[in-house]
Amino acid sequence: MLPSLRNPKPLVSTVLALLIVVAQIVPFLSVETLAGPTTPWDVVQAGAIHWGIVGGLALIWFFVQLFWKAPVESTKLGLAASATIFWLALTLFFNYADPTYGGPVAFFSLMGGLGVVLLWTRFIADEIAF
Repeated sequence: MLPSLRNPKPLVSTVLALLIVVAQIVPFLSVETLAGPTTPWDVVQAGAIHWGIVGGLALIWFFVQLFWKAPVESTKLGLAASATIFWLALTLFFNYADPTYGGPVAFFSLMGGLGVVLLWTRFIADEIAF
C-alpha cells in the first residue's frame, strides 16, 4: 500500500491558529469573568490563567511548525493560513479608536494585509507543484 501524499500539517496549523484567536476573544476566558465575584481568583491569577492558555496554545502552534516533518510547501501553506487568521483577527477585533495605539496598529494592519495578499498570490499561482 502506498503512503498518502497529503500531509495534515496545514490543517492542524489552521486549527491551532483559530484556537489561539478564540482563546483571546471568548468571554468565559476573559480576565473580567475569571476574576468575578463568584470565582476564587483575583485579577492577577485570572490574567495568568488567561495568558497561560493563550501562550500554551501559541507554544503548541510554534512546536508544530518547528518539529513536524512535512514537505516545505505544506509548511508554507500552514504558515500562510495561520498568518491570514491572525491578520483577520487583528483587523476585526482590535479597537482602532484608541488614540495611543490606533494609528500605528492600523498602518501595520494594512501592511500585514498586503503581506497576506502576496502570500496567497504565491499559492494561487499555477507554478507550484505539491
